[in-house]
Amino acid sequence: MGFPKEWTSLGMYPDELFEIQVSGYRPGHEQSGEHYRNGAFHWWLHKEPAPEQLIVLAGLSMLDPDQLMAGDIRNYIVKSKNSTSAVRKACGIAT
Repeated sequence: MGFPKEWTSLGMYPDELFEIQVSGYRPGHEQSGEHYRNGAFHWWLHKEPAPEQLIVLAGLSMLDPDQLMAGDIRNYIVKSKNSTSAVRKACGIAT
């Protein structure tokens, strides 16, 4: 699925998310890892995470191998209900 190791080391890939994603996995999907990573970002955003978690998500987006998708995710992070100036800064947006 191509997740950077930081997803697990930062505790942002919980078992619940893994179970959801593995249940939808089909052989041959290895080439579509961005689909799973995008889904993981949106899974978190749907939970309306605290600013601290949004900052972690912003950092994870910076590490993603698909920066086109990651830039789109940062737009969602900035628009999140709990976004703050620190979150916007973590997304690379001047406040």
